[in-house]
Amino acid sequence: MDLQDENKRRLAALCKSLGNLWLDGDVVEVQQEIPPNKRIECSHTLFGKLYSKPNVNFPTFTTTMKKAWKVEAVVFIQKKSGFFSFVFESEEDKERVLKSAPWSFNSNLLVLKQYEPEIPKHCYDFSKSYFWVHIVGLPPGWLIEEVFAEVAGKVGVVKEIQLEFRGIGPYKTGKVKVELELSAPLKTGALVKIGNRNLWVEFKYECLPHFCYSCGRIDHSV
Repeated sequence: MDLQDENKRRLAALCKSLGNLWLDGDVVEVQQEIPPNKRIECSHTLFGKLYSKPNVNFPTFTTTMKKAWKVEAVVFIQKKSGFFSFVFESEEDKERVLKSAPWSFNSNLLVLKQYEPEIPKHCYDFSKSYFWVHIVGLPPGWLIEEVFAEVAGKVGVVKEIQLEFRGIGPYKTGKVKVELELSAPLKTGALVKIGNRNLWVEFKYECLPHFCYSCGRIDHSV
């Protein structure tokens, strides 16, 4: 068991023991429904965290991201260093920005999360992010969705697969949207066994922010 797993185990045990200290009379049961206006407010809002370098010039950050997103009707709020909320006037603009992730500011990854009315602000997990990954080197006969999903599973959790036609005939290329653990080194490829042959396939990442070429991590300090 590594240090991170051990810390998680200890934290879970501590929370369980603390929970046993509460009396039934100390627990407040909330039965009210979340007001519709609060749900609408949350549906128009994203949280964002700069992954590796939180200290930025806020006006410059605001101007740059509005231009990148091609949205003017959005309010930027700096919660603390490197942590922001973005309130969009249009839910369609918000969805487009979220779907087009990942985004970066000065090659520093900006991790976005949908604001959920049931989740406290301090409970959001910014340790993972989605990236599009091209898989290069598969034989034409195996350029199919099932193989892309299996190979991309070596990179992270598969969310979406896009197969693209090039000219006439079967699928020629494709890419996979995967959720990556940001603290882990980026995988450059994988060995794929097809029949009695082992083939090396490469992973090429879209919109990759600054990362360390030595250790392969997005944040060299991890």
